[in-house]
Amino acid sequence: MRISNYYGLKIYNDKAEYVGIVNDIVLEFNKGEIFGLAIGQEVGMENTAIPYTDVISVRDIVLVKSK
Repeated sequence: MRISNYYGLKIYNDKAEYVGIVNDIVLEFNKGEIFGLAIGQEVGMENTAIPYTDVISVRDIVLVKSK
């Protein structure tokens, strides 16, 4: 999947709770990998990041581990 396809995807945790939307991608340039997903940019949502190691699946939505 292209990185540009991540932007705007809705994020849900493994308890089916809405988390937010992807508004940015954090990259690890030395390794050439995605380090995390920045979420937020909605009314009442605080901008925060989710480590990519917590991402379970990416398709029409992003599914992440719940904390």
